[in-house]
Amino acid sequence: MAGIKEIAEKAGVSISTVSYALNNSNKITKETRDKILKIAEELHYTPNLAGRSLKKQKTKLVEMYVPDFGGYFYGHLLAGVAEVLKNKGYELIVASGGKQSRSFISQGLVDGAIILDPTFPDSEIERLSKAGNKLVLMDRKLNMSSVSHVLLDNEKGAKEAVDALVETKTEMFAILTGPSTSYDGRKRLEAALNEFQAKGNQTVVVIPSDFTIEGGKKAAEEIIKIKREQIGVFALNDEMAFGLYEGLKKNNLVPGKDIKIVGYDNDLIGRYVRPQLATVDYSKHQWGKKAAEVLLDMIENEVTRNEVVTTKLISRESLKK
Repeated sequence: MAGIKEIAEKAGVSISTVSYALNNSNKITKETRDKILKIAEELHYTPNLAGRSLKKQKTKLVEMYVPDFGGYFYGHLLAGVAEVLKNKGYELIVASGGKQSRSFISQGLVDGAIILDPTFPDSEIERLSKAGNKLVLMDRKLNMSSVSHVLLDNEKGAKEAVDALVETKTEMFAILTGPSTSYDGRKRLEAALNEFQAKGNQTVVVIPSDFTIEGGKKAAEEIIKIKREQIGVFALNDEMAFGLYEGLKKNNLVPGKDIKIVGYDNDLIGRYVRPQLATVDYSKHQWGKKAAEVLLDMIENEVTRNEVVTTKLISRESLKK
């Protein structure tokens, strides 16, 4: 792989002139720049990112940390991030767990990072931020002025879900929780319990779960044991609600008729299950876009700020049928 020295030799210019061309400097003519860039392409030149970062130049790379790559949720989220970065000339690297990928930040191989991964330690975020790295958090709230937060309005969504369930006038209610490591899950649970309390003497059962379809199936078994004529269930994500559907139908219970159900996330499948799933909606694409916009503002303008992504209830047949 060719370096700047080889390009300079073939072009018959100095190394500094090659550097000017590669960095789009106006210190050389367009003709010279075009000639050097053509030679660089012919020699398959690739910039040394570590070297560039040592000179305090931007790598034009951003890293995003997520616990998983697949599915409807992450596809739309990453598309929103990538759209904003591409329009500004940046590229996206996506990583999932592991100390090696996290070292990209401390080594200066990326200009900043977006974190939506509960396995990324708070202590490391604090250390990286204090060292001057640009970080946007989407999955937690840290009391640090040097990091930015782009979070969901979990409280609003949970409140609307509970209000809709209470209006069905069922005998009692159940909440299917997410894993204890989930910031969004904890906030939804806290807001839901507060809203049930505000609505008066409501009977509420909290069923620990894990945001998976299998978790929803297991929760169905717990709900069936309750043996109440009418139960309203708030599943803190849609995947658990889909599992709940399956578990209830195996026991000849009809979602919407026998058990009212509200999910969270507005997963695409919710429109196609029968009855259609009532859910709390927000734009995954817009959430990703906002996170990228906030990070670029930190990188390019040294501006740190927090944003909230709004939510709204979509009332469907699982509440009404």
